[in-house]
Amino acid sequence: MEEQTVLIKLNTEEQLTVPKELLISNSPVFKNLFVDLKFDEHVIDDFSPGSVKHFLTVLENKSLGDIEDKMFRELHKLGTAFEVDWLKKSCRDWLKKKMETASSKEDKIYLFEECWFIADKLKDEDVMNDLVSVMAHKNNSLLLSHYLSDMSNVKEAQIDVVMKLGGGEVEIFLNNILHNLRGQKTLDSKLRYILDNMNLAACSEINEELYLEVMDTVSELPEISANDLKWAYKLITNTARAVRSRKKDKIERTTELYETRKYLGLFKNCRTVTDITKAVSEDRVTSMFVVIDLLLELLFSHTSTKEELQFFIKTLTEACVDKQIQKVSRQYLHTIISGLRYSNPEQSKPLITLLTEIDKSEEMCTYNENVTIKRHKVITITKYKEYKHLYIFKHPLSVACTKFDSKCGFILKDSIHDYNRTYKLCTDKYEYKDTGIHLHNVISAGDMYLYSTDTGTCEGKQITVAGWWMWWKDWLPHITDWKFTGEYYIAYNVSDYLVAKR
Repeated sequence: MEEQTVLIKLNTEEQLTVPKELLISNSPVFKNLFVDLKFDEHVIDDFSPGSVKHFLTVLENKSLGDIEDKMFRELHKLGTAFEVDWLKKSCRDWLKKKMETASSKEDKIYLFEECWFIADKLKDEDVMNDLVSVMAHKNNSLLLSHYLSDMSNVKEAQIDVVMKLGGGEVEIFLNNILHNLRGQKTLDSKLRYILDNMNLAACSEINEELYLEVMDTVSELPEISANDLKWAYKLITNTARAVRSRKKDKIERTTELYETRKYLGLFKNCRTVTDITKAVSEDRVTSMFVVIDLLLELLFSHTSTKEELQFFIKTLTEACVDKQIQKVSRQYLHTIISGLRYSNPEQSKPLITLLTEIDKSEEMCTYNENVTIKRHKVITITKYKEYKHLYIFKHPLSVACTKFDSKCGFILKDSIHDYNRTYKLCTDKYEYKDTGIHLHNVISAGDMYLYSTDTGTCEGKQITVAGWWMWWKDWLPHITDWKFTGEYYIAYNVSDYLVAKR
């Protein structure tokens, strides 16, 4: 039987004869045109001939292959326009891989512009969220300055993303705001917008002199309006109050991270989803990571109605806003959801639905407010009884550290006695002797969540799971080859010190 073909007309009046099956097997849009509507030709005149030809080659090869940066946008647009799902996914995987390896200013600007195009023109923010997730805790100083040095052509929505990518680099923001203020007579609306949405309390704590210079410069603009002057005064006053409150909260540093008896007691007392919300409201649970632990244990052996779970999400969201608890990292949550998809569908469906709802919540979930710190080293003090876990970590408030004989970080002492395991933050200088690590007094165990990872094989695929208690042994009993990866991690909450206001 002779192969059926159709015509694809390009914007140069060139015509391509293309196998009909190639198009309709990859795209529901082409299927509708050439099968349902019985067209025998189609004009693609809003793309360059080269990109259309490349698109057809990719469809034929069923693989994106190696592409140049300049081809990504066109191929992704074509994949989106003609609903070629596998091509869209391949393009986004290519982009995410580029995010993970990006180091130069040029690469980071390219990534920002491509992600912004997709968010702005295609109304899809997923890739921009990926960018924030992957790059928020990298050194993005040159990228930040590129967009902040002249904000006249930067949109407010772009400023929001730049602030998320800014991590704790408050000095870059303050210096660029000063640069934009020079020679101005009135307060530009974008400068007001960025100051309104910055975490000025952190700015004041990290570099009070620079913060005050910015606010003095704003207040002394020669033709500043009465409304802007009133706004600036209120901003300064609110920042001062916030700084006082933060100092009060941090007078006593928390050193205890974990104790088996307390942890099991929490599980024993949370026998309904209402109990979990109550524990958050009463400050017995201060991290969404722990909420996820409790849900994994509770919903394995208990069932809740759809209405109960919906009410739980509503009340938990309100409690999280009120208490400003540590949010759960989306990367961590996605690992758990991916693992649960290999469990008994009838049992896990309510939990997966619930965790997916949590994933959608900006009050409970985050891409950039936690820094994931991999354990650097473990020191055995007494085998099976006591260990030191060393972590290297530069806290945003310790960026000006001048110690060069050791690295910023912290040590957790892991002790096992009478079947009770405890993890405590070491605060005595003696504990840090000859470890290559020194501690800053801003480090607090209250900002930490400790977890490990395991791997197992299911349906021929290796899957990775994460958590503190080994929930996967209950939820995935058919996987019997679990292996501890040997990796411990700390999710450290730095939300109080990020440029972007929480």
